Amino acid sequence: MKSVRQLRGFLLSLAGLVILYIQGCAPIGSIAVHEFGTGFYELKTGNGESAKVYAEVNDDSLVVYKIKTGVPKLPDPASGQGITMNKVDTGNFLFNSTFIKNSIEFDISTILTKMRPPASGVPVQMNANLNALAYTGLRKDYYALRSHTTVMNRSTSYIKQYGFDVGIFAGIGITPINPTVTNDKTSLEYDGIVFQKGIAAFFTVDYISIGIALGFDSLIGDDSEIWIYHNRPYIGLALGIANF
Repeated sequence: MKSVRQLRGFLLSLAGLVILYIQGCAPIGSIAVHEFGTGFYELKTGNGESAKVYAEVNDDSLVVYKIKTGVPKLPDPASGQGITMNKVDTGNFLFNSTFIKNSIEFDISTILTKMRPPASGVPVQMNANLNALAYTGLRKDYYALRSHTTVMNRSTSYIKQYGFDVGIFAGIGITPINPTVTNDKTSLEYDGIVFQKGIAAFFTVDYISIGIALGFDSLIGDDSEIWIYHNRPYIGLALGIANF
């Protein structure tokens, strides 16, 4: 079982490195979410109008520039309009507006639990085993600038971020191997190593990224031919750990 112990150690080390990076090297917001920052966006205003813009973000200040006609990546410096993001009220040109950004997602994730369909007389199984995966996909983020009035009749505003992405993943994990999941073709009970792959869709709100995965596990080793779940589909609940 040396290889299983090595895999378990690798996965735990990987999780530890991610936690250390989050705590020590960067603010958690930079890791867990795609923050609203300087860049090109599609701007949808509160009255339904849409335009390509360049947003320059510095702490709580925001300057929005129009894009020059016929030049998709060239802001017009003379068109800049600035605001303080926590003081956007009725009448402001950005009141109830939304900034939209498309990007490619690279993510470290894990599948919290896998629901395996019935196989070889074994009923539906819910498995929660240690695993890690690399994920990449197409992402769409929405940064909604919302305002409200407090009970003290003061106006305040904030950015609410949510996003969607769909992509593919691959990684490694462990799974129990025993007589039940091998049609009694082995008497051993051990943790087997699997290579997992599939497709997933994630929904992100601020710091939380939850997804649904359709995956396939391939058991590594001689018992792959007798494992009843080898390369059979499962539905998984996934959690995004770190976005880049």
